[in-house]
Amino acid sequence: MPSNAATQAAESYFGAMIDAVQPWVPSIARLFTPASPPTRRVVDAAVEELASAALRREGSQLVGAGFVAAPGVLSDARWHMAWWQGARAERLLTDGEDAAGEAYARREWFVRPLEEGIPHLTGPYVDFLCTDEYTVTVTLPVVVAGRNVGVVGADVLAATLERGLGPRLRDVSPKAALLNSHGRVIVSADPLVAAGTLLREGAGERIASDFLGLSVVVPAA
Repeated sequence: MPSNAATQAAESYFGAMIDAVQPWVPSIARLFTPASPPTRRVVDAAVEELASAALRREGSQLVGAGFVAAPGVLSDARWHMAWWQGARAERLLTDGEDAAGEAYARREWFVRPLEEGIPHLTGPYVDFLCTDEYTVTVTLPVVVAGRNVGVVGADVLAATLERGLGPRLRDVSPKAALLNSHGRVIVSADPLVAAGTLLREGAGERIASDFLGLSVVVPAA
């Protein structure tokens, strides 16, 4: 079915995002030992090299990437966000790490991968910590000796996804939409259906994917 092709295109797109950051997991995990937890500076040095390469890679559509530490795993800070943004790979600066930490510790992109132990897709949502724009984030857990030490991840703007996946959806139907695991629109072929819109069960034919909870729906005429 045509909608299968659209689902596969979405799986390929977000699969590539996961592939971009998956190799970081063992690299960052090696920084953490029970006897000698790393400092912020050590983490930043390792993550900057990885994130900068991903953001500056030719053809990259990522708008942000990095590592976010779980509380209490560093030697010199309770919270820490090692995140870089844009094609120039500029460091994200937060107003206060304690306030930012309290905020990100409740965010879906942080909580769900640590709870479930698998990659997770969050969004679209307005990313007030980073881009201040509608964003989709893919995150993976970093676990050392059974202990969650944080997540690695990458951001892409919803507008970028519209350009990349919109044509595939329009091939299915002028009203086809890609949904996240909550049934909210990630990208729609219909310009009148905004990112983040909730499409309830029964809204149309739905082709579900086992990958990241994605699905494509074609609303009933």
